[in-house]
Amino acid sequence: MIYVENISKRFGEHIVLSDITFNIQKGICTAFIGKNGAGKSTLLDIIVGNKQLDTGKIRDEYNLLNPERMAILFQKSQFPKMLKVRELFKLHQSFYKKVISIAKFQEITQFDERQLDQMADSLSGGQKRLLDFALTLVGRPDFLIMDEPTAAMDIETREHFWDVIADLKSKGMTILYTSHYIEEVERMADHVVLLDKGIIQISDTPENIRKNGSHSIINIPNHYHKALENVEHECQIITNGHYYKIETKEVDKIIHYLIGENVNLNDIEIHKSSLLDVMFNNKDGVIEL
Repeated sequence: MIYVENISKRFGEHIVLSDITFNIQKGICTAFIGKNGAGKSTLLDIIVGNKQLDTGKIRDEYNLLNPERMAILFQKSQFPKMLKVRELFKLHQSFYKKVISIAKFQEITQFDERQLDQMADSLSGGQKRLLDFALTLVGRPDFLIMDEPTAAMDIETREHFWDVIADLKSKGMTILYTSHYIEEVERMADHVVLLDKGIIQISDTPENIRKNGSHSIINIPNHYHKALENVEHECQIITNGHYYKIETKEVDKIIHYLIGENVNLNDIEIHKSSLLDVMFNNKDGVIEL
């Protein structure tokens, strides 16, 4: 367990982090989410020792923050212009006592022999990101930290990346990452920390977050506007383009009401609130960047 206790950080008069307290549990996947400027990257930098905290402390029970046990995937990396992928792999192998094999490296990167002999700097953006990720795993770390790991990846590459992460999770690796992709948080995180203006707003499991804010959403075409004029059940109705979005915890009562108003149920959609709906208060379904 890593205990982050009452951390604060400011740059000049600007408070970046204020009284941050949470735990990183060994063997689980923790996600930081929030808008740009929320303090996520600064918090990561403090945890790994790249920035000094002003107040508070970090306790590391399992010595996971030891450089020999920790690997970091930063938001952006640059590769030497005159090194091939294979040469970069061998270079990183030389840094560690325990290393992955070239076969495992190829499994992670999905690179063939031709790509192994390609200059690393000439790869596409998504390939570079996958290469950077694979290089962080060369030393077989126990604790993996990633800042916006799937930036520049296409959908297929991103799917492969999260398959690799799922495999690492199954083997007990401790993972901490930031992401703007809420679906990645819902899919992979065991614990979610929502930062806003340097303050933790939510720190809980995805299941508890959904449970505490659970409601159903009914989408109904706007030509049924008259049917919605006399709804007496507890709900919130929001105009959403060509649809009305009805948010309610009384979905059965709303459905019976709509049937009574001769609404064709084939025209409506019903789904449970997502983690995004709960955490960002339904602000158009996006995280503002």
